[in-house]
Amino acid sequence: MINSGVSQRAFARLAGVSPKAVRKAISAGRVTLLADGTIDADAALKRWRATTDPARSRVGTMGTAGTKPPAVRTEQDAADAITLIRRILAEEGADSSGEIDFGMARIAETILKVKERELKMAQRRKELVPLDRVREHVSRAFIGFRQAVQRLPGRHAASIAAELGCDAGALEAAMAKAIQEELSALSAPVVRG
Repeated sequence: MINSGVSQRAFARLAGVSPKAVRKAISAGRVTLLADGTIDADAALKRWRATTDPARSRVGTMGTAGTKPPAVRTEQDAADAITLIRRILAEEGADSSGEIDFGMARIAETILKVKERELKMAQRRKELVPLDRVREHVSRAFIGFRQAVQRLPGRHAASIAAELGCDAGALEAAMAKAIQEELSALSAPVVRG
């Protein structure tokens, strides 16, 4: 347990940051001073870890190659980001209840990067097929199936009629009509609600 009531410089050493970073955190309200001007180290460290991106806590850079990280512009953007982080963590079985901190956001980002790499690898191994090609293949397969089924009455009506002792022409017409009705029902557009 760290002793309470440390100076700003001592807290900076404990947190592994510069005194300037501590002053900025105090100005931003992320670190609060006690009545005597010192800092409750335990409470301040806990809040510091919960509100600071671990990747940026030791280095004062803006991001990779000096670029600024994307900013959350509205409350709705923030709510959407938190919802996405919770969903990603929940899908992986991680606890996403409670307050979302930078560590949880970093884990969610890593999970997304891994999934993206898996998709790229599956695409390289030819395990993923573009949707247009799948639709074209299914369409051609259904046309072939339809033509084969439509030929059934002509190919088999005479032998079936001989077994049943009925008129081959009437049986062929009845079979063709029934098959056509079924195929029409199969090819009707599916509307999902």
